[in-house]
Amino acid sequence: MSLTVNRTQAKVSRWIEILSSCDRFGYLTTSQIQRLHNLGGRRNTTRILNDMGELLSSFREGETVWYLSAKGRKEIGSQTQRRRTLHVQHVIIRNEVYIAYRPEQWREEYTVKWDGKSIVADALYGKPGGFTFLEVDVTQSMAQNERKIALYREIRDSGRWQAKNGAFPEILYVTVSDFRRKRLAALLEGMKARVLTVDELR
Repeated sequence: MSLTVNRTQAKVSRWIEILSSCDRFGYLTTSQIQRLHNLGGRRNTTRILNDMGELLSSFREGETVWYLSAKGRKEIGSQTQRRRTLHVQHVIIRNEVYIAYRPEQWREEYTVKWDGKSIVADALYGKPGGFTFLEVDVTQSMAQNERKIALYREIRDSGRWQAKNGAFPEILYVTVSDFRRKRLAALLEGMKARVLTVDELR
C-alpha cells in the first residue's frame, strides 16, 4: 500500500525522511531519530515511530533501536537488508558522533593506505584542513587498540597524509567506560587526540 493513501503530505514527507535516515545510518535509537528530525518530546517521537507500523523493525538495546523492515526498504527503494548483529552497538555509537557534530563531510569505514599498509577508521569527518579520524571502542582488546594507534603514529610520522591532504587529522576515540577512556588516553599520548565516553557525547 502506498504511503500517500489517507495520509497528509506532511506526514508522508516526515516518514520518508525517517526511512531515509534509517537506510543511511543502519540502526537508530528512538532518541537519535528524535534529535535528527526535531520531533519534539519523547512521547511524540515514540508515537510517530509506532504509527509507521510495518515500515520499521525494532529491538531493545538499552533503548529501542529502529531499522528498515522489508516494507520500509521497498517504500524507498533500498537494497540494504539489515538484521540485529553484535555490531549494532558500534554503529549506534558512530551515529551518535554524527548527530553530536553534524559534520560537513562524513565518510564511514574510511581506508588510509601507505607503503603496503592500511588503516580503516570507523569514519573520517570534518572539512578540509580540519578532519578527524573516528574510532569507536566497545569490545576490542587494548592490544588491538594499541596496534591501531601505532599505525596512526606511523602514517603521521611518514608525512604521507600531510603531503597530500594538509594537517594530519585529530583522532577521536569514543568508548563505553571511564576505565577504557583512561587506558586509551595513555595509549594516545603525544598524538593530537581526544577520548570521550558515549555519555559525554549526549
